[in-house]
Amino acid sequence: MAEAQAVRFDEALDMPESIILDVMRCWRDAKDHGEAVQPYIYQTLARHRLEILVPVFDSLMTLCEAAMKRSFVAGEDGDRSGDETALIDMLVDPEDARIYIGCTQEDRILLNCALRSTRLMMEQAVAGISTGRPQQY
Repeated sequence: MAEAQAVRFDEALDMPESIILDVMRCWRDAKDHGEAVQPYIYQTLARHRLEILVPVFDSLMTLCEAAMKRSFVAGEDGDRSGDETALIDMLVDPEDARIYIGCTQEDRILLNCALRSTRLMMEQAVAGISTGRPQQY
């Protein structure tokens, strides 16, 4: 049997992984300090002209924590946490959600929908940057 080839995040979603890591860590930092999350995420995403994704990532992170039934653990500097790695892998392939998080069927469905919605919105936002307008379907 052939070994499965790993798909790099940047190639799968046409967005640098570093942006997503920054958002995850910014979200966690805001939560830890009792601050409103979306203004923090906005500052991070606005540098890349991706501010439309603020509520998308806030929802994804909130649903991820709800599914895990614990706080999301963010990494530091160049080191990714297990939670960051799992969420990045799930963004590349939303079907992997069942592998990484031991959650209820309902939570898995919600998280899977959030992952797919996030992917779609990321594609739309990146397409909008390159063309100057949102992609039309």
